[in-house]
Amino acid sequence: MKVSQYMTRPAITIDPQTDFHRAFDLMHARRIHHLPIVEGGRLVGLVAERDLLLAAANFGSAEVPVGDIMRGSPICVSANAQLKDAARLLVTNHIGSLPVLNSAKSLVGIITETDIFKIAAGMLHARPAGRTAAKKAARRSAGKKPARTRARKTAVSRRAAKKK
Repeated sequence: MKVSQYMTRPAITIDPQTDFHRAFDLMHARRIHHLPIVEGGRLVGLVAERDLLLAAANFGSAEVPVGDIMRGSPICVSANAQLKDAARLLVTNHIGSLPVLNSAKSLVGIITETDIFKIAAGMLHARPAGRTAAKKAARRSAGKKPARTRARKTAVSRRAAKKK
C-alpha cells in the first residue's frame, strides 16, 4: 500500500506571512490539525494546532506570522513510499503528520496519524488515483449522476414495491 493511495490531496496550505490567528481559524473551520507552510511553491515548514495554541498563550492577540512559529524543515515522505514506512516515521519521530512530496519535491498531499488509525480500523479506503475534484465537479455540472446513486434508488424502489 502506497502513501499516495491514502493521503489527503491536495493539502491545505498557508504562506509564512499568514497571521497565526487566521491559521488557527482555518484549522478549526476545516477540522484539521496540521498545516504545511508553502512559499514560492516550495514546502518551507509545518505548523500544528498545538503550536498555535502555545503561540496564543504566549502572544495573545498580537499579530504574529506563522513563519515565526512553524517548524522548519519538516520530515516528509514520498508519494511512492510504503504506508508502513510512513507510519514508522510518525511513530519514531513523535509527530502527527507527514507532508507528501512527489519526485520533483513538490507538495502533493499530507498523511496524518489519524489517517493511519482509520486505515488500521478499516474506516479509510484507498482513494482512486484518477479521481480529482475537477472531474467530480465537471460530472456534476454536466448533470450526470453516478451509476451507484441510480442503482441505490432502483434497489430502494424495488424494496418498496415488494412491501406493497
